[in-house]
Amino acid sequence: MKLIYKDDWDEAQTRIDAWWEGEIIDRVPIKITAPIKGSRSLSFPTNSAKKIEITADNLESYFTDPKQVIPRLERAIEDIYWAGEAFPVMFPVSIGMVAILANYLGSPLKFMDMQTTWSLPIIDQWDDCPKIFFNPENKWWKKTEVLLQEAAFRAPRRYFVGIPDLNGPSEILSRLREPSNFCLDTIENPDQMRKTINKITRVWLRYWEACHGIIHQHIGGYINWMGIWSESPFTDLQSDSSCLISPKDFNELILPSIEQQTEWIGRTMYHLDGPDALRHLDSLLSLPKLSGIQWIPGTGNPPMSKWIPLLKRIQKAGKLQHIICEKEEVAKLLRELEPEGILLDTVCGSGKEADQLISEVKRWT
Repeated sequence: MKLIYKDDWDEAQTRIDAWWEGEIIDRVPIKITAPIKGSRSLSFPTNSAKKIEITADNLESYFTDPKQVIPRLERAIEDIYWAGEAFPVMFPVSIGMVAILANYLGSPLKFMDMQTTWSLPIIDQWDDCPKIFFNPENKWWKKTEVLLQEAAFRAPRRYFVGIPDLNGPSEILSRLREPSNFCLDTIENPDQMRKTINKITRVWLRYWEACHGIIHQHIGGYINWMGIWSESPFTDLQSDSSCLISPKDFNELILPSIEQQTEWIGRTMYHLDGPDALRHLDSLLSLPKLSGIQWIPGTGNPPMSKWIPLLKRIQKAGKLQHIICEKEEVAKLLRELEPEGILLDTVCGSGKEADQLISEVKRWT
């Protein structure tokens, strides 16, 4: 199938499919995006007189009004050169609406700016814990339905559509409960935590399935905020809140829900974010059905090319890797790592630069 914005999609899809199987077609798959010369600004809408004042009301519309969101994101897709295994994909429910599952479960959503939202805690006392259930009438879910439907309807042969950032069940509980209370609960209320994470995990699946049900009325693919293509069921896994707790508490309270997700969904990539999360890596690598790891060093830490021993450790465990790096790091990573099982992801300054990098990847593989 050819896409309007990517005429080599069939070739790229074949490489990604092979990567999922731990195989190589002709070179390491690499996602590269680059701006197209003369691309338009995607800043907050302005009129001829002055910039529109950003308020809570129009920020909500900026994120949720399909008449604003869909055209803006379509322009963004048109302005990107999708090289290698990068492919045009739209996230009509912005990935800036982080862990939106918390809002589906009743957490108020606060719009911080044009890129960021925040969920406010609603579980002050466990005795007053709200019911955890799939609510088709929830305000944010209904807005999600409209955005996904509108985007998917317009998508065929143009772009793919990704689901919202549902995030991981334990992270959702951390937002509902508030992070410091979440940490105290590992000591004072572990049974309540375990019970509630289990409930959230089951509701997570309901919303995950519902999102894909809407999208698949018009276009295929399983795509989340990681931006990785999969033709068969795939999900991201994560628990940034795990950085705050011990390996023992992680294994007892959080790991079971992650393992449950790997058993439900055929393809899974765990988002391992920052050095504080590394204490849980061995536990994650022990999960037999976990497909792979996306290691993110985090702001202020050494770049990806400085983590070669860690990346080799993940390879040795037989897990796939999604490696986001600077373009200057690609050569070193390819020299140091086995080519099978790695998917590189980077950004170039132009289409010409992206094409040159792909030629070099072929030579290094």
